[in-house]
Amino acid sequence: FHLFTDQTVWKDLSLSMVHVFIPLMLQKPSVNSKAKNNAKFLALRLAKWSEGDMQGLMDEAREIQVRLTQLKKRKENSCHAAFTRLMLLGQVGKAVKLIDNNSDVKGVHELTRHVKTVLVCKHPDAK
Repeated sequence: FHLFTDQTVWKDLSLSMVHVFIPLMLQKPSVNSKAKNNAKFLALRLAKWSEGDMQGLMDEAREIQVRLTQLKKRKENSCHAAFTRLMLLGQVGKAVKLIDNNSDVKGVHELTRHVKTVLVCKHPDAK
């Protein structure tokens, strides 16, 4: 604590380390990890921090981030597959609900000039 409160050569570095410390220590090891598992990993990370093993901490953090991005990609792929399956089975209503539930956009868009132009381009008049 005294490294960043006192005027030392470590002041700038220690302030940066304090900003990194909490997110790095409290990162969950997996999406579905339990509190007991989180506490175990926190203890291991604190030991690494005490030993000065910053490389080990960063490697672990990168590994967790890679797993999370892979999980997100798998979830997106499974959503696409579920939509395709529902459409092929003729269950259009369920497919639309699936899209609505996974969409970041909630509710109905306001009908602006831009939205109307985009819709007209996507749905031309029948011939």
